[in-house]
Amino acid sequence: MINKVSDTYKKNLFYLIVGPLLKQIEAIFDLLIPLFMKAIIDLSFSSSRDVITRSLGEFIKLFPLIAEDNLPLSYCFTGGMIILFMGIFGFITTMITQYLASLTACNVGTELRNSLYKKLMMLSKIERERLNVNHLLTVLNSDSYQVQRGVMFFIRLAIRAPLIVVGSLVISFILDWQIGLIFLGITPLIIIIIMCIMSKTSKMYLKIQGKVDDLSLKTTETVIGSKEIRAFNKKEKEDTVFENKAIEYQNSYLKVNKLNALVNPLTFAIVSVATVLVVILGSFAMEQGIMFNGSVLMPSTLLTEVAYLELIFQTVVVITNLVDIFTKASVSSKRCNEVLKIKPSIINSEYQKIKHIDQGEEIISFKNAYLSFVDGGNYALKNISFSLNKGESLGIIGATGSGKSTILQLILRFADATEGDVFYKGINIKDYSLNSLRSEIAYVPQKAVLFEGSIESNLKMSDKNCSDISIEQALKASCAYQFVKEYDDYLDHKVNEGGLNFSGGQRQRLTIARALVKKSEVLILDDSTSALDLLTDKKVRENIDDMYPDLTKIIVSQRVATISSSDKIIVIDKGEINAIGDHEYLLKNCPLYLETYLSQIRGDENE
Repeated sequence: MINKVSDTYKKNLFYLIVGPLLKQIEAIFDLLIPLFMKAIIDLSFSSSRDVITRSLGEFIKLFPLIAEDNLPLSYCFTGGMIILFMGIFGFITTMITQYLASLTACNVGTELRNSLYKKLMMLSKIERERLNVNHLLTVLNSDSYQVQRGVMFFIRLAIRAPLIVVGSLVISFILDWQIGLIFLGITPLIIIIIMCIMSKTSKMYLKIQGKVDDLSLKTTETVIGSKEIRAFNKKEKEDTVFENKAIEYQNSYLKVNKLNALVNPLTFAIVSVATVLVVILGSFAMEQGIMFNGSVLMPSTLLTEVAYLELIFQTVVVITNLVDIFTKASVSSKRCNEVLKIKPSIINSEYQKIKHIDQGEEIISFKNAYLSFVDGGNYALKNISFSLNKGESLGIIGATGSGKSTILQLILRFADATEGDVFYKGINIKDYSLNSLRSEIAYVPQKAVLFEGSIESNLKMSDKNCSDISIEQALKASCAYQFVKEYDDYLDHKVNEGGLNFSGGQRQRLTIARALVKKSEVLILDDSTSALDLLTDKKVRENIDDMYPDLTKIIVSQRVATISSSDKIIVIDKGEINAIGDHEYLLKNCPLYLETYLSQIRGDENE
């Protein structure tokens, strides 16, 4: 995984050098062709060898196939063949360069996206929320593409364009230094225009990408909360909010495009004025017989100078587009680097050996653990201390937002304790590699998440080598077998994105089955039976106890009935442990637990 965008360039350095070098062959041919055309024109209008020699100079040595009796025609034929050869060879090198450019750009884009994705997966929940998930998605998708596009055009045009401009300027001086001064005069003007516009647009593109983040955030909120929006008749309001954000983005983009659009007409105007000056100066010189470079200016020289002016203009148009592309790529590269340089707070240890312990030995313990999601901010957990032995069941109950699920984050190392320690099998949890730790813990989250595919592919996420017997046992334990067996295609039954073709209760039972397939030592159920009725909830827990007797279970729930049979129950309130004990002990010694129990009993009776 790379740490900055430039690392991808180093990995593709060979192509980044060879590609532009091959492109220079085409550029050199483009510069030479007007000279050969000039020679052909001169030969077409003169049969005098001294005129030919003076016109071609050293180029005459390139024409060995000279027929003495038809000198101009032979020169023209030979020159034409050379131009054709240069065109064919230039085409071949261009195709090779285009291939290398596409290959290198894809390599850079793929490496960058993979590294960004791996970085996102390494970030803790705290870091992801701090950066904003929609910003991260925009960086991963949009910004990485802009960098990829910048690499492709760098190989194809970034070196060729300056060579064409400089080469045209040098050749114009060689042909006629007075006309060359006109070329030299327009070059700084064009550079100043490009640099001024580039300096303004780079800052504007940074703001535009920020507006893309806002649009992405609003889109996500609208899609997720579509039911609520319709239920509260807020569709028109949300439509207006989204339209305003879209208009803001549109106006910003139009503004920057208007600036970029100025480059072409301004440079065209400059080149057009230069062309008029060259033609007027050349025509006047030929008419008055004024000497240039020790001889009378020839029409072919004037046409060649105009040809190089046109070549400069075409190249400037390319440079204009490159300025836009490279500005976007530069801004996007900075945004990518901001993500890549983040040092995840969850540091993966090299220690992979998992200690074996017997039933009844301590498997998980907390020692005065604190957790804060903001530096120097309020603590989400305060002074958490408890222990759990292998084979036992632990229930955690508390009000919404009390910190129940946050304790689980520390066990799974989705976050690390700000103060204090968490131990797994007697070893500090930070000393285990993440893969080793999580391979022994099966987790069922609050929100049941299924992935597009089949029932079988979802269940085998836990263990791709699991047997059909293990899958069937897990389905029966989670009470999912009763509806899965009804499908004609059984385990091959299609699962849509997010499992939306299943009910909430079916999704929860399938996610519990997926965790049981893993055959881990610890099973964590984070309020994962909330969509089940009490009878099914009880049946699932009894099945797990009967079919997986050695499993250590941690159950988070707001239902007393769900955790009442646990060996140990933690009552948590405002991030602190209020009481610890079994069901009977807490009914006698914990008023908060008793109040919760009585309120739920009365609620059940009223129902």
